[in-house]
Amino acid sequence: MPTTVRDRLGAVTGAAFVILILVGNQMASAGPAEPAHPTGDQVLKDAARQVSSATVTAGVALEVLGFAALLVFLGYLADVLHRTAGGQRGSIAAGAGIVSGAVMVAVKLGSAAPIVTLWVDHSTISPQLALVLNDLGAVAFVISWLPSAIFVAAAAAALHRAGLVGRPTAYCGFVLGAAGLVLSIIGIHAPFSANPLAFLLGLVWLLAVSIRLAIRPGTGASAGQGSGRADARVAVSA
Repeated sequence: MPTTVRDRLGAVTGAAFVILILVGNQMASAGPAEPAHPTGDQVLKDAARQVSSATVTAGVALEVLGFAALLVFLGYLADVLHRTAGGQRGSIAAGAGIVSGAVMVAVKLGSAAPIVTLWVDHSTISPQLALVLNDLGAVAFVISWLPSAIFVAAAAAALHRAGLVGRPTAYCGFVLGAAGLVLSIIGIHAPFSANPLAFLLGLVWLLAVSIRLAIRPGTGASAGQGSGRADARVAVSA
């Protein structure tokens, strides 16, 4: 497969991740409006409804596929950033971006375990235990904002260093990463009133970057391969 085609397919998995998890989450959380912190009885009632809902099942499947797509995108990033380094040692930002992205996937997928347990055992557990399981999932979601913020900031730095995105895009990634880091730390202390704005805007940033890389793949990679040096890459404006 030609490198350009492979890069386009790899880059578009980032956009697929964002679309799949947003659509999947909307489907999985469909239903009556709930308070920010429901009671144990409300949690059990919702679990009984969700476990028999085809819409919820389809939504969960889309979310899982979304995180599978993110793993592919991380592999693409690792490959393209290695190629743009021209055989030289990679940057700390590139390594931090790949690792933090993988950690985010691990935390987010792990956060599904208590929710799935709740669905499986909803008819036999107490409201108190149901509340604990529900809270575990919610807190894990907030914790996942931390590696997500590091991923956005580090990916922005690595992609800009590779010549694959311009300064405006990189600066947006830095700001969103810093904001996400602050909001995640604050959110851990009060998870049910935590502000997800930086996390959501980080997804929008990733969507935009993924589409840009799919449309114009290998801007930096081609230059790096042609000259054998990372600093010979072609600069981009956005």
